[in-house]
Amino acid sequence: MLKRKVSDFLKKPLITVEVGMSLRDVARVMRNEGISGLLVVDSSGKPAGVVSDTDMVRALSRGVSKEAKVEEIMSTSFFGIDPNATLLEAARVMHENRVSRLFVVKGAEGRTELSHMPEGIITLSDIISATAQRGLSFK
Repeated sequence: MLKRKVSDFLKKPLITVEVGMSLRDVARVMRNEGISGLLVVDSSGKPAGVVSDTDMVRALSRGVSKEAKVEEIMSTSFFGIDPNATLLEAARVMHENRVSRLFVVKGAEGRTELSHMPEGIITLSDIISATAQRGLSFK
């Protein structure tokens, strides 16, 4: 199972928010979609950054207003993986970088600049679910 391609497990469609949205509205999207990270796009739909629930909690704990704009806290780089990589490779990149999600971009492995629209996202939960469905032993 862990030798299957990342592209077989992509979460689509990729949920995005736009630059200019308030942290309150971004949090609402995350809650409504049941996700913990989002791609931020500019007005033309091109990738501008990434924001996670952890980013939100850190910002709010520092006193950043709920009405602050997402671009004030988003990251302009992200962790990525090539769609042809295996689930095992994705798990390794997540482990090495202490992240729980990877954006799927052709040619990416590890920290990547936002230059292309990701094909999708794969999360640690996706990998665990995929292995659990097959009854894979972790021994």
